[in-house]
Amino acid sequence: MIRPPSIVRYERLYLAAFVLGLVVSATSWSQRAAILGANPILAAATWVLPMTQAISIAVALLLWYFTARAPSVIAKWVVVVFAAFGVLSILLSLGTLLMGRAANAMTVTLSIVTNALYVAAAVQLFAADAQLCFGELPDIDDDGHDARHDDLNEDNAHVR
Repeated sequence: MIRPPSIVRYERLYLAAFVLGLVVSATSWSQRAAILGANPILAAATWVLPMTQAISIAVALLLWYFTARAPSVIAKWVVVVFAAFGVLSILLSLGTLLMGRAANAMTVTLSIVTNALYVAAAVQLFAADAQLCFGELPDIDDDGHDARHDDLNEDNAHVR
């Protein structure tokens, strides 16, 4: 099956955001570990950070698969919801940078770029060829008719 151009663009942007997100996680690992270590309840639970990272990776890869390789409308909308959170994260991160409150400006900047790539990827899912791939638009034949509707008419030709 030939994948639509918008799905190919989506996949490239999504995977770029995924890889850059791993870089952001690696660069902020010690800071996040220190935050968890400062919490008396979580200080002894050293497994929390690696486990949440593993779950995040698994969810991201499942969403990639069920949007780029085996299109699912549910996965598409989960990506869109996460992209909306990404927009909020961009705004909060920009505010943090502008007020000079970022502990590590490079990590925050990489996070902004990561979220921007993710949002750009999600936008690709609304292109007409992507919607067709997800079954959200009717399949139009060469005459400009809904091919699924024409099939129904052919099946019911004996009723006329």
